[in-house]
Amino acid sequence: MKDRIDSRYSVLIVSSSEQFNISVKKMLPDRRFNVIECRKSASSARREMLIREYDVVIINAPLSDGMGTDFVMDVAERHSSGVILAVPAEVYSNVNDHLIEYGVLTVAKPLKVSELERMVKLLIALNDRLRTAQKKIASLSEKMEELKMVSRAKIILVGRGMSEAEAHEYIIREAMNNGYTKKQVAESIIEDGE
Repeated sequence: MKDRIDSRYSVLIVSSSEQFNISVKKMLPDRRFNVIECRKSASSARREMLIREYDVVIINAPLSDGMGTDFVMDVAERHSSGVILAVPAEVYSNVNDHLIEYGVLTVAKPLKVSELERMVKLLIALNDRLRTAQKKIASLSEKMEELKMVSRAKIILVGRGMSEAEAHEYIIREAMNNGYTKKQVAESIIEDGE
C-alpha cells in the first residue's frame, strides 16, 4: 500500500483549449503527479511522446490538427499510457464504440470533473497493476535465463564425468564459496567448456 501512496505519475494533456488545460491541472493532485505537460496538437504530442513515456494521456478533441482519433489509436497501440479522450456529446457514442476496443476511456463534453477524476484514478490503478506484472515478468525471465545457463553448465560437467547431482552440487558450492550467483558460475563453466 505504501508504494501506491509514494508512486508519482506523469500526465500529458493534449488540448487546444487553455481553459480545459487549467481545469484538468486543478483536478490532478500535485502529490500524485510529478510531471504535467500540455500540448496543443496531436503532432506536438507525438513529438513529446518520442522523448518520454507518460502514464496518462488526456486528450480534448477536436485538436487544432484534426479530431485526434488517429493520435489516440497510435498512443493506445504504441505506448503503455492510459488514454482518456474527451469528445463533443454528439459524437460520443460513435467514438466510444470505435475506441473502446483499444482500451481508450471516452468521456462526453461538457466534462464532469468527478467523472474525469474517477477515470484518472482507474488508469492509475491499472498502471500500478501493470507495473507489478511487468516486475514479475522480468523476475521470471531472469530466473528462466539462470535455469537455462545452469542446465547448460550441468551438461558440460556431466560430459566431464560428473553425475547430474554432482554437477548441481558443484555449481551451488562454487557459488557459495566464491560469493557468485549460480548464473555467474554457470557462465564461467560454459565459457571454459566451449
